[in-house]
Amino acid sequence: MKSPSLINAVPSTWCLRRTLAMFWRRVAALFFLVVILTVFLVALAPWVNLHAGTSDVIRLHLMWTNDLHGHIAPEGAYFLNPNFPPPLGGGASAARYIKQVRSSAAEKGEPVLLLDVGDMFQGTPIGTKSEGEAVIAYFNAIGYDFAVPGNHEFDLGRQVPERLARMSEFPWVCANLIESSTGEVVDWCVPTLLLQKSGVNIGVIGIITPGTAKMSFPDNIKGLEFLPMPETIEKYRDQLLAEGADLICLAIHEGLPYDPKAGWAEIARTQEEATDATSTYGGYAQYSGINLMELVNLVPGIDFAVGGHTHRGYNEPWVDPVNHTLCFETYGNGSSLGHVILEIDKQTHDLIGYDRPHDRGTIVTLFEDEIWPDLEITEVIHPWLEKTEAEMNRVIGQTAGNLGRGDAGSNLVGNLVTDAMIDYFDADFAFQNLGGLRADLPAGDITAGDIFSVLPFGNELVVVQMKGEMMLRVVERKLRGSSSGICISGAEIHFDSSRPNDDRVVSFLVGGQPLELEREYRAVVTSFLMEGNSGLDFLTTIPEEKVQLTQITTGEAVERYVKLNSPLRPEIDGRWAEKRGVEKAPYLTASPSF
Repeated sequence: MKSPSLINAVPSTWCLRRTLAMFWRRVAALFFLVVILTVFLVALAPWVNLHAGTSDVIRLHLMWTNDLHGHIAPEGAYFLNPNFPPPLGGGASAARYIKQVRSSAAEKGEPVLLLDVGDMFQGTPIGTKSEGEAVIAYFNAIGYDFAVPGNHEFDLGRQVPERLARMSEFPWVCANLIESSTGEVVDWCVPTLLLQKSGVNIGVIGIITPGTAKMSFPDNIKGLEFLPMPETIEKYRDQLLAEGADLICLAIHEGLPYDPKAGWAEIARTQEEATDATSTYGGYAQYSGINLMELVNLVPGIDFAVGGHTHRGYNEPWVDPVNHTLCFETYGNGSSLGHVILEIDKQTHDLIGYDRPHDRGTIVTLFEDEIWPDLEITEVIHPWLEKTEAEMNRVIGQTAGNLGRGDAGSNLVGNLVTDAMIDYFDADFAFQNLGGLRADLPAGDITAGDIFSVLPFGNELVVVQMKGEMMLRVVERKLRGSSSGICISGAEIHFDSSRPNDDRVVSFLVGGQPLELEREYRAVVTSFLMEGNSGLDFLTTIPEEKVQLTQITTGEAVERYVKLNSPLRPEIDGRWAEKRGVEKAPYLTASPSF
């Protein structure tokens, strides 16, 4: 019999060997795992560096404003809620955001670029009453890098933008704004800039919409020319590249379309129909009137573009499918600030992508509760605001209900304005383009400032002896395509949008009586429209002896009407309505072809 001690010793030795063997196997496995993980991390390191924003990529913070229209003071976001508008902080909230971005970027060694692309001041009391000086004081205080003029800079005469440019502590850039007498760019603008940001040379081309020539009163732009955009951009693109530009930035007072899908479809259609005989620019025979989406598709070599003029915000940039240009635009009117982070390869200086500053995209809405106004900039703006508040807070009258904007059939603001026009001059007919009405009027007191916000451009009213045929032509022109029409007073108009262009009006009563095509009526219209704007170019053919300048602005006529008729009780009436399938009235069947 084996002793108990020997029997117990054998299993103990075997267990020890087994334990040691298992230990060394685990050590070997762990060592192998460490080796594999190290190799994996070494292989992954370049990708991690690139996408973590390390030294391989330069992150350029691009911030911009467009179509500010003088909205630098705090105001309510009536476009969100006309009855209980959330407060916007204006320029002071924008300033706080800009300062925070600059501070954070400086800690990380990231460059910042801040710019404006036009329509800076005209449209608010503080902007217009100061003739833009309040806005430039704000721009100077926050430190803009450059600005581009817009068409509304000329609303008070060409001397105003020139004075503002000379006041600015930053350059104004515009390559297609030409002095007729010299053929050169006006001496208060430069055509281009070559900026260096973290070793990257950024060539900037500034452009104003050539449509300024038609949208401004002739006296306000006397002696100026507005060159076509494609040729001008190509010329200065090549010049900047020759001077060593790594990237080309187009800063332009021209905008993106309201519907990007429809905009691109129009580009595709135009190119499909193009022939060698139409144009050297992809079929755009009339390319002077093209929008920004069309422009960057026509002209290659633009890395990124900041636009305005159309007030169409794009939370995500439009990226041209052919030339890969990144295009940006905000909704304007001081409601927001544009901000995007451009990612640039540090070695090649190529633009390789972009990053959003937050999950809502590249547009930062300036809610006062989210971005508290900067005290320093508030003190810059406040003295200008005080100068205009007393006058603008003067109560003119009251309205019992909201006066909102919509299409011509539901535009209560438009009804008020055209009713005031016809009442002031005891006229037969009045009309106003929808785009000239810039704000709604909430229920309650109506102040001088409220009326100014609706009609900020100071257009003079004109009384015209106008034939019924011409009045019909005006309405038909504003019914073309998908247009929602025109605001009217003195008439009752029915139309059928399923009918062909220029044959959509099925009934037209003036003062309750059928329109007489050969009769002359007393019509009231704005000077803006009489200059041929908003597609009504044929109004310029009316003989001068039929046109009476009144020196009364639309705003003055509306103030008088509100005083005489308060409280206003707005309602939708039958002056403008669609009637599908209705037979055209006999008195219109002999109407001429337009």
